[in-house]
Amino acid sequence: MKLIFILFLITTNLFCSMNMEGFYEGQYGRSYESDVFDWNIWEPNLYLETRLYGEPVNHSNFYIKFYTDKDYNISNRPLSVLAEGHIGFSGDSDGNGFRTTFFTRESHHYWLDGSMLGLINTDAVNNSGNGQGVRFDFWHSYNGSMSYTFSDFSQDGGDDIHLFRYRQSFVDNKINTGLFFQRKHYPDGNINDYNQVIGYDIKVRAGKYYFTTELATSKVPSDSLTTDLTNSYSKQDFLKSNFAIISELRGFRFGAPKTGYWFLNPGFFSYGNTYRNYMGNDDHNKYGYWVNSYYLVPERAITYVLNYTRYQNIVGETIPVFSDSLQLKNIYNPGTILYSEVYVEFINGFKGKISFNKKNEERQGQQYKHYDFFSEVSVENKLAKLLGQFKIKDIGEVWEKHIVGLELSVNLTNQWKFFTRGMIANDRAGSRYSMLTEFKYSMAENSELYIQYGPNYWGQYGLVHDDGFASSGEMRKELRLIIKGWF
Repeated sequence: MKLIFILFLITTNLFCSMNMEGFYEGQYGRSYESDVFDWNIWEPNLYLETRLYGEPVNHSNFYIKFYTDKDYNISNRPLSVLAEGHIGFSGDSDGNGFRTTFFTRESHHYWLDGSMLGLINTDAVNNSGNGQGVRFDFWHSYNGSMSYTFSDFSQDGGDDIHLFRYRQSFVDNKINTGLFFQRKHYPDGNINDYNQVIGYDIKVRAGKYYFTTELATSKVPSDSLTTDLTNSYSKQDFLKSNFAIISELRGFRFGAPKTGYWFLNPGFFSYGNTYRNYMGNDDHNKYGYWVNSYYLVPERAITYVLNYTRYQNIVGETIPVFSDSLQLKNIYNPGTILYSEVYVEFINGFKGKISFNKKNEERQGQQYKHYDFFSEVSVENKLAKLLGQFKIKDIGEVWEKHIVGLELSVNLTNQWKFFTRGMIANDRAGSRYSMLTEFKYSMAENSELYIQYGPNYWGQYGLVHDDGFASSGEMRKELRLIIKGWF
């Protein structure tokens, strides 16, 4: 694969022009670890990324990205590392066409269109971002298309991935159907050492109603326990075996224009006891149903959401029960989730949300409750943006937590911007806080400078929903200078 890229680069330099762009980031900082010793200076973190792309001939393209690596355990000099790249060829005539892409370390080639069962997860098949292979896409003028990806993990273990997807539409796109075939071979070399999933889906639109269903079956020949258990189930117990199904119906609407409308979307799911998918969602021995609904208040920017889900095991778990004598009891670990939300849009850019998530579940005969309350208010205009959040996690439990989060962004001038994020978490162990203060200076159209104080990772994704901060996060005295540039 690397040889192909090198040969293609040589040919490209000789016969076509290349475009080059890049990104540079430098971080310099100090951290105050304790009162015993002074501020520690960080080793500067310098990152340079270069991207090359072009179209050497008609209907072809290439893309290559490099970055610098200064791991001196590998070399005495900084290295230039091939981060990702591809070579692509395509053609189209009268609605019939193809696209062929040879790639290395690019994860988006493993992506296939959405699956309700979660059949494919790119993080589970891309070899931690190091996969390499080829992808073929075909389409024809009769509203159909096909994708196939083969990837070899020769850099790490030797796994092979085969991903196939066919799609077909009928009756002016009112009926859409498709087929999945996925197989992951493991590096042992045994012909039966693989995980395979075959899926089929259909989506039907009839007026205002939409019906979607997807079913799949799995196979793991090298897992004798799972295989023997699958073979032991009768045809009447196929839902207990290596079979999964999920269905949803949309379009139910009740009400009138003056009183408003309730929209209901019911569905159900079942994952068999021996269903195994190591390339995506690996739920098994579970079935249930849900009803999602929302209500639009007429002539008001208010939306009510009410969702209910119930689930339990298909095959019961046997546990000992001690009363007058030892007895065995089958339990099915039922669980329910009730989620309610009110979302309001006020005037002058103000928005608000209040939600309550009530989750009850049973595990090995023990009851567990997870009740969460959440509220949020935000406002945004050309000058500033303010976001405030408050969450009570696990209400009434020993590990109950109260979390408050605030974000403020202000455009001081055309070049200077101020940002701050503060969080407080309170539980039985005590209180913790974290605060980030940042000034951003736009030096030019392609360069920026940041001055930061405090940890920039706590609350970065989700603010009060950051479980890492809620459980053990705390303030750190860190001073950071960051320079970013593009070319």
